[in-house]
Amino acid sequence: MTRGFHDHRAGPDQHTDGMPPSTDPPTTGGAPSDGQHVQILGVADIVMTILEARKAMPSATAAAVTREKDDGGIRVRVSLLEDTPSPDGNLAGSEGLAAIFVTRQLGQDLTDAFGDKDVIILK
Repeated sequence: MTRGFHDHRAGPDQHTDGMPPSTDPPTTGGAPSDGQHVQILGVADIVMTILEARKAMPSATAAAVTREKDDGGIRVRVSLLEDTPSPDGNLAGSEGLAAIFVTRQLGQDLTDAFGDKDVIILK
């Protein structure tokens, strides 16, 4: 069985050489510009990233997963979203970036989840 990158025992086909197998949210207030490079990204990877990020942002009420073309590959951003009351009593949203992945291809499960859209909102 080939393991995913979240359990830190990945097979050689799961990582680009030299990339750490971390999904920790960035601590500098922004994400690394190049993201984490993986060969194939699937739904399980996204779910594990969201669960891990929720430890740092437990008030999150949803997650956003976006994809965009990136120099011969696909860049996928995972963000947590929360509704916070503004001073005037209305709800204002805030967002916390959990991870950026750069992949050569999406797993079939994630491809199916996106369908013809480039954004998935999980509530």
